Amino acid sequence: MLPPFTRPWYTTYHGIPMTAHFQDPAPTVALRPLTALRRIEAVADPGSVQPAGYALDEPRPSPHLARWGIAAHDDDGIAVAQATIDGMSVLVAAQDERFLGGSAGANHSEALRRVFEAAAATRPAAVVILAGSGGVRLHEANAAEWELARALAALLDLRAAGIPVLAVGVADVFGGMSVLACAAERLALLSGVRFGLSGPAVIETTRGAGELDAGDAAAVAAVFSAEARAVAGHVDLLGDDANEVRQWIVQHARGSMPFAMWVRERHAALGTRLAADGSEDSSGPQRAPIPANVALLFANVKSADSAGWLARVDDEATWICRPVGDAMLGPRAAYALDAALIVHVLAAADSRTQTVVLVGDSRGHDVSRHAEALCISQYLAHHAAVLALLRSRGVRLVGLLAGVGHSAEFFANVLQAPKLLALADARVVAMEPAAAAKVTRLPQAELLALIEDDPLLGQPVRHFARFAGLDIVPDADPRRLGLFPTRSPSS
Repeated sequence: MLPPFTRPWYTTYHGIPMTAHFQDPAPTVALRPLTALRRIEAVADPGSVQPAGYALDEPRPSPHLARWGIAAHDDDGIAVAQATIDGMSVLVAAQDERFLGGSAGANHSEALRRVFEAAAATRPAAVVILAGSGGVRLHEANAAEWELARALAALLDLRAAGIPVLAVGVADVFGGMSVLACAAERLALLSGVRFGLSGPAVIETTRGAGELDAGDAAAVAAVFSAEARAVAGHVDLLGDDANEVRQWIVQHARGSMPFAMWVRERHAALGTRLAADGSEDSSGPQRAPIPANVALLFANVKSADSAGWLARVDDEATWICRPVGDAMLGPRAAYALDAALIVHVLAAADSRTQTVVLVGDSRGHDVSRHAEALCISQYLAHHAAVLALLRSRGVRLVGLLAGVGHSAEFFANVLQAPKLLALADARVVAMEPAAAAKVTRLPQAELLALIEDDPLLGQPVRHFARFAGLDIVPDADPRRLGLFPTRSPSS
């Protein structure tokens, strides 16, 4: 059981007396109409819901919203509690899609990370995420992306430590939160929920209505609906019934499998899906030339796989992952890289400590109907899971942002490394200018200035470095960076 909590919690939650939140739930309760905290109560054993402790009960209003004329909420759109479900101790995090679309701001994402870290310390039977989010909060782009990436790593490290994490989409889930939800051991969606990495409007804006008409309800449902996802085998489908959700949580918390086994089974399933699909990624060429600014890294290396995504440095226990370059990362490329990491790094018999360098430079993840039909969120989550499995086996991961760190590709790849480096002219695109225009509603001249000079929205890597534990380096000389242990640093 989790340790008892002895201090008083909030007296109200969004103006509702707390006594109203802790009444016995009805035998059948629909979750979608409820507040985030009421959803936790509805799936928990009656009377078992308590504050989570570990400072998670303290107010966490965003300091970044006032500049946009938005009133902050004390919980920043996420409720957290400890409880029991069928007698099992659990930690539960429930997102509130009614507050800024459930967007994961910096404090919201930090709360998620702290939930996973608290679970690592207290070892409950499971952690449950009741998800409903549009993804990274664009008003807090750099800070929010960094914190959500840390939460993703903490989730996977928790699973590697043997604690199951289960996710239920109780409202629409998009963006980086879809990747985090897919990193759970099991994912279910309530009937009527939509799920994806890039939403219908984003795909239409990027590729045109011929790719996907965001106003065509049937076309959108065929890709993003919970029912379509379940038919495709991407998720489990649940009715909007707290008892059904409870039973699903109990079943999969008690039937959890070891993390390494899950990674291998998921890898096989994703490969089978690609084989059945048979078509190429729609994101363009997946093997661009090695950028000149990282050419030194790829001198004297040998490709480990036929696709050329992984190379090994001569006479070193060091591996380098090829950057996507001037293309988008699609499911096939992500899967090919993971296959190489599993076959060559995970299975390596070399007793020396191994290093994997994740070189980041891309136009982001594949934004297309085809990628969404394959559930690209699962492929990116799987990549982050493979990296977590390597971390758990003592492999040293180093992320090097050499060009553009763009959206979910950057989030699920380079930002999963404990050691982060970036070239001085690198850029982080947490929010495209078109999205920035919608969020800020500023004139173009002011917007362009923000993109260059604002700490939260600015793309030059120096802005991102203010929030992330990231070292800016002058060049990609591997000797100077200390990436190859047996070589001396250059003078």
